[in-house]
Amino acid sequence: MDEKKIKVVIYISRSKDHLTEQNLMNIKNIFYEKAGLQVDAQSQIKNSKTSSNSKMRHKIIYISAASVLSLTVVTGAAAALGVIDLSSVLRFLSADRINILQPVNKLSEDQGIRMQTLGAVRDGNTAEIYVSFTDLTEDRIDATLDIYSYHVSGGQANNAQIVYYDAEEKTAVVRFLIQGKKLKSRMTLSVSSFLSGASKDENYDVKLNLSKLLSTHQQNDYVTLNQMKDDISGWSGESSKIFDEEGSIHVLQRDETHIPLEGMDWLYISNIGFVDEKLHIQVNPNIEMGSYNYGYFFFTDEQGTPQNIPMNTIYYGSFMKDGIGYGGDYIEYIFDISDISQLENLQLKGKFTTYDQIIKGQWETSFNLKEEALSKTGDATVHLDKDTDVKVTVSSVGVTLKGMDMNRIPLEDLRLEIYLNDGTQITPKGGFVRIEDTITKWISTQTIPIQEVNHIMFNGQKVILRDKIS
Repeated sequence: MDEKKIKVVIYISRSKDHLTEQNLMNIKNIFYEKAGLQVDAQSQIKNSKTSSNSKMRHKIIYISAASVLSLTVVTGAAAALGVIDLSSVLRFLSADRINILQPVNKLSEDQGIRMQTLGAVRDGNTAEIYVSFTDLTEDRIDATLDIYSYHVSGGQANNAQIVYYDAEEKTAVVRFLIQGKKLKSRMTLSVSSFLSGASKDENYDVKLNLSKLLSTHQQNDYVTLNQMKDDISGWSGESSKIFDEEGSIHVLQRDETHIPLEGMDWLYISNIGFVDEKLHIQVNPNIEMGSYNYGYFFFTDEQGTPQNIPMNTIYYGSFMKDGIGYGGDYIEYIFDISDISQLENLQLKGKFTTYDQIIKGQWETSFNLKEEALSKTGDATVHLDKDTDVKVTVSSVGVTLKGMDMNRIPLEDLRLEIYLNDGTQITPKGGFVRIEDTITKWISTQTIPIQEVNHIMFNGQKVILRDKIS
């Protein structure tokens, strides 16, 4: 007797990509694979012609009654096992990237915001994790989402970058890039705060006549700070050009003036003057958001063209917030300008990013992430004072260089080319990071087709590759 057929109509709006029959089958196939079951070819969904009208489009799908029951049971069980169809939720990624990701599907909710760890890949010392953030009650998630405080067990979090935003769903997808010498299979991702509502002003006009200001406010008194003894929390530029041989630097007295900056209530100029024949501009972020907003000053000519005037920055002082001590209460910009006369045709400008709010909570997911199986290895030699062996490992995520003297080679001096079987060449342009003294990593922005990799060239040396033995 023929099995009874059921007519199923699935409506899909034009503006959104909801579940399709292919998505459902993807979920089913992933579930079967994860559960160790065989796919029943007789239960595959059969498509018929597609019709549409001006408001909605729909697909009429004929499936057997047994298939309806099977699909219902499978998708329910799949959800219980944490199965997720990454091709649907990460449709903005290329297919080759999605193919190397392992589905995770772990949830955590706090403050009316849901964090969902979607999928990830790990090649040993680097993990790439895709996580979505959805506001379930308000409008606190936007395209400027900036993860502020987070931690991943077993590694050092390199960065967290928003890669996709859905305004209608109030959802942002963030890519976490994690590095560590010994990343373990069991990983925990914790997020405790993030920023939203960012606005940028890349040509902020300070609207100050510095020549007049410095003429009436000749502040030349200074304080000596030592790099090892005092509360210096950071600096930009070469330390040899900032600190003297004893590791000391002269900075302005704190809060000798209070010059507000129009439109920026979170920041004011707390002192200005010449110290050691350099122009110092000291600022103080004076409200809570001031510790999260950031930026810097620069000079232009009267026509608005930026001027290449060397500048260093030093962060010092400390403050308490929520019972925790933080550094960088004061920021001092040090320009290579030695006299008021040099300011005659210059305008002080700024480039600043400010946020509307910081959201605090506790979002945490734990999941298993096995190391990617496909990779190739080879051996190279570094010629320094003596020849040193370097182990080269190529994965779909990037290339790892491991050797005793890797830290002696400046990152900018590393040259790498990857050659595929068809002669195609992949050449890194930056992207090298130092994981530790013996490990240097190049992280690829594109998925490396590892099965197609023939050999690599490392600093002019051909490296023959072989399949990695687990």
